[in-house]
Amino acid sequence: MPAKLSEKEKNSRGTAQRCRAREARSLRVIRREMRDLRRVISDITFNVELARKSVRAEGVLIEVLVANSNGRLEKTRRVNPAFKIQHDSLSALKSLKRQFEFLCEEREAAEAKETKADVFSEFRI
Repeated sequence: MPAKLSEKEKNSRGTAQRCRAREARSLRVIRREMRDLRRVISDITFNVELARKSVRAEGVLIEVLVANSNGRLEKTRRVNPAFKIQHDSLSALKSLKRQFEFLCEEREAAEAKETKADVFSEFRI
């Protein structure tokens, strides 16, 4: 599945369809969403650091007690769950950063639209 393109990328490639363009949101909504996204990104980076510390301390494989078919407990080596958390968090972080780039572009467009409206507001009666 191809990656989602921003409006700038679509315009530069010549593949933008105006009928499918998103409706412009207010600058206030965009800034609130950016603030929330920053919080989520900081939380995920914190989780990545904790998982990284756990993997360094315990290793990729950890020993776990597992019951076999007879009901006896046996020690086995399994992949550290922190390793999976780290992997999933890094992929989520990548997509969230991409989403943040989209929001930055949307904010720039909204600010340009707002300043353009402010320039002409002095001529209104």
